Amino acid sequence: MAENENVTGLVIALGGRIYALHQGTIVRLGERSNLVHALCVHGGRLYDAGRTMRVVDTLTGEPVAERDHWILALCSHGGRLYDAGSTNRIFDTLGPTEVGKRDDAVQALCSHGGRLYDAGDYCRVYDTLAGEPVAAREDWILALCSHGGRLYDAGAGGEIYETLGSTLVARREEAVLALASVGGRLYDAGEERRVCETLSGTVLGEREEPVAVLCAHRGSLYDGGAHGWLYDSLSNQSVLAGRKAITAAVSVPADLFAALLARGEQVLQPPWRRLTDWFPG
Repeated sequence: MAENENVTGLVIALGGRIYALHQGTIVRLGERSNLVHALCVHGGRLYDAGRTMRVVDTLTGEPVAERDHWILALCSHGGRLYDAGSTNRIFDTLGPTEVGKRDDAVQALCSHGGRLYDAGDYCRVYDTLAGEPVAAREDWILALCSHGGRLYDAGAGGEIYETLGSTLVARREEAVLALASVGGRLYDAGEERRVCETLSGTVLGEREEPVAVLCAHRGSLYDGGAHGWLYDSLSNQSVLAGRKAITAAVSVPADLFAALLARGEQVLQPPWRRLTDWFPG
């Protein structure tokens, strides 16, 4: 099992509930009326968004933007926060200004090399603010990741590409739902129920359900998904277990994390090393 202090500073969403992990405790930061799909640190604040069709300042619980669609992605880029989702539009969140419109749902946003990129069910990767496509695929694109000076994309077809060169770097048998960069290595996970080191193909661990979330934190990697368990991916050890699907995760800086803890509510649970199904149903 991962050491308690290693997960301090990690914030996760389980369905509509948002929790902070702090040493041997779990602190509830807030609850939304529907699933939280995205968590993002921007300008010293934490924001959450999802099927409530709002972007919310997690610390205060106050909405900062409202949409008429599910919000599937948040991204901090160039000093601004951006959001996008199921009705094809991309917004400067706090502006609020529409900065892009696509032919189908936007699944991913990524800041890379001084540019913002988007991708989704329209089977293309766009330079968002320029409005120009930079890559085309045969299937939905579900994940983007900046790694080692290159941009990568992956999606429903199971293929993982170096985006700007459209170079196929790996292939999975089922959809890839998440990408992450940690310690100079690229990782992927998805419906194959495995976490893999992308470029070598090494399998770090297998899960009982699809893995939809990968999160880099303190030099390690964490994964979660429909199974409701959170794993330290690199050691392949479970950190905690619950009944609700893990739908998002983010690493939070120490000062912001301390502010979140001060406003949160500690959740009563068994001792850390015996956590089993403690999350309310």
